[in-house]
Amino acid sequence: MQAELENLLLEVSKSRLIDLGDMQQAEELIINSLLRGLRIQRAGVWMLDKEAGGIRCNLVIDLHHQTRDEDILLTRKDFPAYFDALDTERTISADDACSHPATEAFTEVYLKPMGIGAMLDMPIRHRGEMVGIVCCEHIGGEKHWSQDEQSFAAAMADLVGRAISAKERNDYARKLEETNASLENLVQQRTASLEQTLDSLKQAQKQLIENEKMASLGSLVSGVAHEVNTPLGIAVTGASHCQHLLDQLRSKITDNRLTRQALDQHIDSMYQSLNLVTLNLDRAAELVQNFKKTAVDQHNLALTKFELGEYIQVVMSSLLPMLKKHQVNYLLRADEPVAMHSYPGALAQILTNLTNNACVHAFDSNERRNELLIEVTPKQQGGRQQVVIVFRDNGKGMPAAVLKDIFQPFFTTRRGQGGSGLGLSISYNLATAKLKGQLEATSEPEQGTTFTLTLPCDLTD
Repeated sequence: MQAELENLLLEVSKSRLIDLGDMQQAEELIINSLLRGLRIQRAGVWMLDKEAGGIRCNLVIDLHHQTRDEDILLTRKDFPAYFDALDTERTISADDACSHPATEAFTEVYLKPMGIGAMLDMPIRHRGEMVGIVCCEHIGGEKHWSQDEQSFAAAMADLVGRAISAKERNDYARKLEETNASLENLVQQRTASLEQTLDSLKQAQKQLIENEKMASLGSLVSGVAHEVNTPLGIAVTGASHCQHLLDQLRSKITDNRLTRQALDQHIDSMYQSLNLVTLNLDRAAELVQNFKKTAVDQHNLALTKFELGEYIQVVMSSLLPMLKKHQVNYLLRADEPVAMHSYPGALAQILTNLTNNACVHAFDSNERRNELLIEVTPKQQGGRQQVVIVFRDNGKGMPAAVLKDIFQPFFTTRRGQGGSGLGLSISYNLATAKLKGQLEATSEPEQGTTFTLTLPCDLTD
């Protein structure tokens, strides 16, 4: 590819507009880059309209006629040869659009009135399907589209697909935020049993006070409610999505538009959503129950066999809404399988507290790329199999004066901002008393924070 086109492609691919989730801005950038790179005066983005049986113009910029056309529809029944070419070819490269088999049908109705002599169309693919096209049009006579120009246009079409993915992610994140905003009312309406469970936490007050881990019932209930907020929010979103899918399915049945493929897609989507609901409701119940048992009678928790890497992945998946809200990326490195015979509920509570602590305290600035790294490494110690779990963030870190007190109950740097000072204290007690291990922390200002959790693999040894 020519250096000029390569540099332009690199410039566009690095632009934040592609991943911003705003399709209008992304399309503007891509179309203007096509006009500039291919030295043409007309280009546009067209998206598939399945209901209308064709493609509909999102945006066409015509520098020659000084127009911006939108809402133009081309149907398959009117131009079958063109759509057949889109279905089977990666590129429609029409040096002479009036004589090319795929585009000659446009001659009288489109090409001659607009003065278009050549066309270069690239399908936009998203999740393996053609969802639209990028259309490049040369106003004037014939034009030979070089291989470099075709590769450049194809790469631009792929960037449209990337922008579509960004929009979907942002739409989903926005729905989650809306659900979380109304979560308090939804929890009161749909989880009456949670109130009964939270009431039982009052009985833990005496032991928590004796252990100097709790100062009041209000702090305890606040901590538990905060921890179950995220899985309940995901469950509510999943249930709402199922309702939406059922409404769509009923509409298609009523309109006699239901196909086997559509039915299978709806069923698969509902299975996924219901599995998400079940997983996160179980997760919420587990959080409350494990917290209650930890506070009231830690010995009632049953030992369970599980594979550590898989379990950490499940826990972190349930925390994705929290991570997305704070724009945090996480990476799990567990190269070797580690068989555990321990208390998974206590481990989940520690991971949840560490994740929440990082999101709230480590990443309060947009100046860096927020990242969490979890590394799992087995080791032998004194003839016993152990595992080291390193939980590292690249956040703002903390000075030594703060670091020395982080495991103390009620110690927080966010007093009056919702911080209870209990998360790390509870995590330390679970790691040492329940899991018979160690939890240590190292940190320096602007160098991030590392928590190292060392645990025996089998508590029956």
